[in-house]
Amino acid sequence: MNGRDTSITQGIRIPLWNVDVAYLLRLDIGGHDFWVVFDTGSADLWVASTDCTTEDCHGVPKYSQAESHTLSLLGEPFKLTYLSGSVVGIVATETIELGWYQIASQTFALANQTSGLDLADMGNSGILGFAFPSIAAIQPALGTTVLENIFEHLSDERRFFAYTLGRNNVETGTASDSSVAIGELDSSIVNDSSQLSYFPVFRTSHSPYDFWKLPIQSLTINSLSLHLSRSLVPGAISPIGVLDTGTTFILGPAADVEAFWNTVNVGNSVRYNKDSQRWEVRCNRAIDVRVRLGEEDAALEIPLHPEDVSITWNSVNEDAWCTGGLQANDEVNSGDWILGDSFLRLSLCIQNVYVIHQAASSTRPALIGLLNVTDPQTALSDFQKTRGQDPIPLPTSSVLGQLSRPQTRVLVIAIAVCASGGLIIGIIAALVCGSRRKLQETVGQNATA
Repeated sequence: MNGRDTSITQGIRIPLWNVDVAYLLRLDIGGHDFWVVFDTGSADLWVASTDCTTEDCHGVPKYSQAESHTLSLLGEPFKLTYLSGSVVGIVATETIELGWYQIASQTFALANQTSGLDLADMGNSGILGFAFPSIAAIQPALGTTVLENIFEHLSDERRFFAYTLGRNNVETGTASDSSVAIGELDSSIVNDSSQLSYFPVFRTSHSPYDFWKLPIQSLTINSLSLHLSRSLVPGAISPIGVLDTGTTFILGPAADVEAFWNTVNVGNSVRYNKDSQRWEVRCNRAIDVRVRLGEEDAALEIPLHPEDVSITWNSVNEDAWCTGGLQANDEVNSGDWILGDSFLRLSLCIQNVYVIHQAASSTRPALIGLLNVTDPQTALSDFQKTRGQDPIPLPTSSVLGQLSRPQTRVLVIAIAVCASGGLIIGIIAALVCGSRRKLQETVGQNATA
């Protein structure tokens, strides 16, 4: 595939590997396969090279310049800082294959130094970003992003992508399927894109699209509405949430997240872990959490599965403590909240939401389509079967907002795609949780939100 190729007529579905805290896809770079994080919260592609000797990249497959005949070094430095972790390297071009899509001379970065990215623990050699190209650390003059290149050769009606983020069942040791589809829908969920509710991607006036963002109208806990802090995003009336598959948890302002857990904390069912700097909750704590996304007059309410509010990666008993699906981080600069895997994930056979990201055109803005596919009662029943009954009373209005502790951060999920003149994306969502990182700043003339 290059600038002279004709349009692609078929969509493609690519399997994802669920490693609990992230989702990986297999990418052929220069004739060699590498697992990379599927990240809708950043826009660049990079892979660790054999020159990377830092502890963070030990034990993972690395790209060798000596083994490729199609590599071209561009001589430009590359640096990218995430919410947690960073990468440094050089910019190059190489032939890559994603499923049956082949892209010649794809711009990417060879990492010779990584820090805080836990590559060895997760088994990935790099990250593939699906956000809008305006946030890419690699300057446009050096080349376009992977999704831009793919969308350039897709017909208008196929310029979107969707994904299913499956859940690992800790009780049975099984896992539901995970995949990302480009140019096609998941027929097991929806056959017609008109079944979804569409909302324009939020962006500041006269600024390019950067992240896949929507207004958050409300967050409720058993029908109690939590007061949300005023948005720090210029021009935003409501808090802004970023859909980000590269982040494990839902991340929000420290004050809001503390108020959330104070409300849940009936009967000493919540605590703040100073060592991990994370909120924890009793594993059998069953609460009904819902998020309303989109424009105020037509916002769609998305229920969270209780297993995505109380997260564990191991079998637990009723007295155990689990990691909270919402964590605090005041350093998020892509929006006010990050809606990560714990918002977007599939829960066993239950899904939270199915998402489509529609490319902008000369007559319409970039859109995110949402389809709520979660039944709260079924989700609660499923939770109680695996976690047991919750003997603690439900929160009431009298406990709205009383506790205190610092907090931590992670990223949210989103899916991004870019095509000449616009971008599109699609995501299947449900709930669960893990931990990941988010784009904090890029180098050069690009800046994140």
